[in-house]
Amino acid sequence: ELHTLLSDQMEALLSRSLDVFSDVQDDFCCVKNILARFEEWRRSYSESYHNAYISLCIPKLLNPIIRHQLLSWNPLKESSCGEFENLPWFSAVETFCHGHGHEELEQIDRQTLSSTIEKTVLPKMTAFVELVWDPMSHQQSGSLSGVCHRLKEDYSIFKGEQSKPVKGFIEAVIQRLRSSVDEDVFIPLYPKKCFDDGSSAQCHFRDQQFWTAVKLLGNMGRWDLLLPEAVLKELMLDKLLNRYLMITLCSQTLSNNTPACKKIAESLPLSWFEGESQCLPQLQNFKNYIVQDVHRICKQQSAVVEYLKVLSRIRCYDSIMDLAGRYHCEDAIYAHQLLNQESQ
Repeated sequence: ELHTLLSDQMEALLSRSLDVFSDVQDDFCCVKNILARFEEWRRSYSESYHNAYISLCIPKLLNPIIRHQLLSWNPLKESSCGEFENLPWFSAVETFCHGHGHEELEQIDRQTLSSTIEKTVLPKMTAFVELVWDPMSHQQSGSLSGVCHRLKEDYSIFKGEQSKPVKGFIEAVIQRLRSSVDEDVFIPLYPKKCFDDGSSAQCHFRDQQFWTAVKLLGNMGRWDLLLPEAVLKELMLDKLLNRYLMITLCSQTLSNNTPACKKIAESLPLSWFEGESQCLPQLQNFKNYIVQDVHRICKQQSAVVEYLKVLSRIRCYDSIMDLAGRYHCEDAIYAHQLLNQESQ
């Protein structure tokens, strides 16, 4: 019912928006026509055009028109990644900045497209982050971070010196993730006797909360290379893994800890381990827990190998060699290339 109400309100809003430029001539509300005038100026009076710093003015000039076209665009939807590129304003600005077909323009307006995206698309995304986005949602987090990675790779946004809109967006994402860890994550600590019965309500609730927190860890990992690495490590490792998840793992009340450890390791960004042969300091507790659990299940050869794969994922090579030698799993090292993760 709520979804229907929101859909009806959006349809009404879009219907009213059709009248916004109804009394405006196309030369003043059509991005393509507006840029055609500037293109003529650039071609005929290049020095005058350059001295007027038009490339700095265009994003601000087009902002109201682009915002109007972006009204129905939702960066949290699954298909949102390249949707804004299909709108009329985008093709017009792209052509203006890079030329028609194989034509190559001078460097003067090359950054105008990125600048326009920063001043129009990013503020809308920031509002969604602050007011709508649920970091616990796998789909929403995937869509939102997917758009950001697309902007980074295709338009160099988030690279180098960051503009005010980019800084504002990043800060909004960090604050939302931080509040999600502080306010949304809750894993209860029950007496151990409550877990004697694995089907008890307490056991079910604790497992549910644990896996919800693991899902959040994976969603956070999607922001690798977009947020500052130190901040992301603080949120994922110091706050979420070591404060909440490790307590549950160390209680040894989960029915099977191997899948949990594997999922946690897979949630950690690979970029943190590139060129590394040693475990990160923040992962020492996680590594120590795995090593201890391997000793506990040493007779279960397949489970030991799965744990060795997790240790390989977080670059604990010394522990792999020690455990493999102790429990005669040397063949697994070569079969699964556990000491050569960079090649995979």
